[in-house]
Amino acid sequence: MRKIMLAFVLVLALLGSTGGAPAVVQQGTSASPSPAHDGQAKEGQQSVSPQGGYALKVNVDSVFLNVSVRERTTNRSIAGLQKDDFLVYEDGVQQQVGQLLPTEAPFNLLLLLDVSGSTASYLHLMKEAAIDFTREIKADDRVAIATFNSRVQLVENFTNDRTAAQQAIQRIHSGGGTAFYDALMTCIDRYMRGVEGRSAIVVFTDGVDNQLDRRSATGSRTTFDELYRRVQEIDTIIYTIFLNTEGQVPAFTRGPGRRGGMGGPGGGRHGRGFPGSYPFPWPQPLPNPSPRPQQDEKAIYEEARDQLMEIAEQTGGRMHSPHKIEELSSVYSEIADDLRIQYQLSYNSTDRARDGRWREIRVKVANHPEAVVRTRKGYYARKDGGLPVAPTP
Repeated sequence: MRKIMLAFVLVLALLGSTGGAPAVVQQGTSASPSPAHDGQAKEGQQSVSPQGGYALKVNVDSVFLNVSVRERTTNRSIAGLQKDDFLVYEDGVQQQVGQLLPTEAPFNLLLLLDVSGSTASYLHLMKEAAIDFTREIKADDRVAIATFNSRVQLVENFTNDRTAAQQAIQRIHSGGGTAFYDALMTCIDRYMRGVEGRSAIVVFTDGVDNQLDRRSATGSRTTFDELYRRVQEIDTIIYTIFLNTEGQVPAFTRGPGRRGGMGGPGGGRHGRGFPGSYPFPWPQPLPNPSPRPQQDEKAIYEEARDQLMEIAEQTGGRMHSPHKIEELSSVYSEIADDLRIQYQLSYNSTDRARDGRWREIRVKVANHPEAVVRTRKGYYARKDGGLPVAPTP
């Protein structure tokens, strides 16, 4: 009897604390985001206030888009656009834009630098341009530095300390082959894991993955198709910078080199600490390399360039192809300007099917025929029975 009376008193106390309205419990509701994958429709959260003022978070399928808009003739970012200026289409069907989120939110920027042997002759200019880039981004943006040749290394984790980032860049050495697919996959799956908020990867490379060079025994374990599918599943914007060194790189700089596994130094999730392999060892020259026909060399570089363009365009970024290394600083300036003025839109898809199917996205700006809009090309719909997807802040 005493236990029953005690339970009755506790119930009365709970009713009093909610203003007379009992707490409501619903299946599928959550007070906080649930962990999950990228690149599908996101589970946003709407607030519902029942009688008594107790707010519930009800999950709804939402799609978030990072959008940049530039003026076609001047190539300058267009600021000041409002929600009604944007027209969003999914598989050709116009969607209603639900929110236009603030663009002032800081970015988490990962600078991925090619330090293969072919970069040795202009490494100092590459460092200067990268350091200038860290000075041009906003003060509250966080930056991380990673390098790759035959292996990938995170040399500085995400930080607001510009001095630490610049010192990490200064320590970079060149040498080895090129395993670009492995490097970018590692950045996506390991270095960007757990990074919250808006994010971007800026890639600089002057060559091709050794996997494309049929004569080379080295190269990425990851295929381009595997990498591209993963790129389709993320919200991170990727900018690619391709300095074409076709015909300028001796055969040995694209040779075997020292092959390392994927991941950062120290084996930690973000590769804590500095790599013990600096300076990278120079690969030995290939024994009597047979000359490659000029048309094969050209085809390899064209394929590499096309792949970098596909990666950038899929994520809403852009590929830059400077003609010479001295133009690299201006390219970084343009990317910094692009990141400075971004729009984040959200909408609830009118297609409620959870079939895991790819859905194509197009975004236009009304009454601005001169506007060039970039955002990711689409997403994979949620699939019943699959894992939920974490919301983008």
